[in-house]
Amino acid sequence: METAVHNLNNGFTGLWSSVLTPLNEDLSIDVEKYVSHAKALLQSGLRGLSIFDLNGEGGAFSAQEKQSVLDALVVGGINPQQILVSVTSGSLSDALALSLHARNHKVHGCLMGSPASHGAASNQGLINAYSYVLGHLPAQGWRFYLHNITVPGNNGLPHAVIAELLRLHPGVISGIVDSSKNFSATTDLVRAFMAACMVYTDNEADFLSVAALKSTGAISMLCNILPHPAVKMFNLHSGSHANLINDLRDKVVGHHPPVAACKAILSSLHHRPHWLLVRPPLVPIQKDPLSDIARELKAYAVRHEMKLS
Repeated sequence: METAVHNLNNGFTGLWSSVLTPLNEDLSIDVEKYVSHAKALLQSGLRGLSIFDLNGEGGAFSAQEKQSVLDALVVGGINPQQILVSVTSGSLSDALALSLHARNHKVHGCLMGSPASHGAASNQGLINAYSYVLGHLPAQGWRFYLHNITVPGNNGLPHAVIAELLRLHPGVISGIVDSSKNFSATTDLVRAFMAACMVYTDNEADFLSVAALKSTGAISMLCNILPHPAVKMFNLHSGSHANLINDLRDKVVGHHPPVAACKAILSSLHHRPHWLLVRPPLVPIQKDPLSDIARELKAYAVRHEMKLS
């Protein structure tokens, strides 16, 4: 996609994948499968990989596990500049250690959501937490993204916090990734902060609308399942491909926990039972819902005259 506006602070462009994490039977990361899956996503035309974010079950893995996967991706031949590492953690020491490890690999950048693990945090508490990590890292030569995550017990990043972080750390924050799944909230972020840094969404339903607001990129989980249509939707602003992606989200994934559902779909498409596995506290799709997904997926394929196998 041609960049619509100057991308401040050298933020990422194009469609990036929120990479799902394949597991072994013992719930350790299947590193070999992770690398091959990541390579396949890039070969499908995606511009980069967001690893261990919310959809990648990042909170369930240790900093050491994440570092090992990052090492394997780089050793496996993936360009570090195509990797965005989520360092979100309740432990600031882990967030900093992973950030330093990622920077040593010269990855594209790091993504950090609210580290609040003890309930709602005050604005000053959030500012102090982010500044702890940012203050121990070089002021130049790398990219840092704020991750606005809204889940039960975490209401995301207040605008006052974002504004203060931009003031305290000028030129370091390359963008804000909004995971609120709320177009109104994304629009508010664009209006408030697009003059200072890029704003992105990871909600496929809003890709085209946010692109119209001059956003230069996005992050997608559903591209793990349909990478080619997702890329065409984003790059070509294609309404027909948007219909494919949105129908998958609404009619197949939308009735189930999204990460477990997407993994169940990959398991079905690739005939690999281990794709069903998730790390606790997530729960894998059980027998009856799994049958529902298989039925919904078959109906989806018929509806769109697609062969999903």
